[in-house]
Amino acid sequence: MTELRPDVTLATLSLEHAERMLEWVREPSVARNIGLRSEPSFERTVEWIEKSKSSDDVFAFAILVGGAHVGNVILDRVDRLVSSARFSIYIGDSEKRGSGIGRTATVRVCQFGFDKLSLNKIWLTVHARNFRGINSYTKAGFRLEGIMRDEFLLGDERLDALYMGLLKREFEMPEVRTENAI
Repeated sequence: MTELRPDVTLATLSLEHAERMLEWVREPSVARNIGLRSEPSFERTVEWIEKSKSSDDVFAFAILVGGAHVGNVILDRVDRLVSSARFSIYIGDSEKRGSGIGRTATVRVCQFGFDKLSLNKIWLTVHARNFRGINSYTKAGFRLEGIMRDEFLLGDERLDALYMGLLKREFEMPEVRTENAI
């Protein structure tokens, strides 16, 4: 199993992260991949952050690398009865994609969900053409549970959405890489 990056941490999403968030969701590739349905604005971004902070079924985190905000990871739709939550992530800083940051953030938020929220299952949906995301989720332990046909719109094109899940009993916490590791 791949080791985690020690320079990646999570912080509760707050208003100080709003400007970067807005910048990223205005980027067409990010907006399309997360299925954004309305034109982003600073006011809507601030409103979403404030709602998430006061919600008991949304846990939103800024992904930090060496203290710099590079993306967000979220557990929402927390269902306390069945002990499940939906997972979503994006690395907004395009220069940081593909370097293990997303995988480290994924593992860390899953650990939070299983340990702190006592979840039994964390699930996600991803469009079938998001190969980088699917690969990352699979490496983190998520398994394909179903295909929702024509469930996602990427521009004007209909794509299948994959439903993936990770159970607490399947979750393995990788080692954290250190600078002195051999």
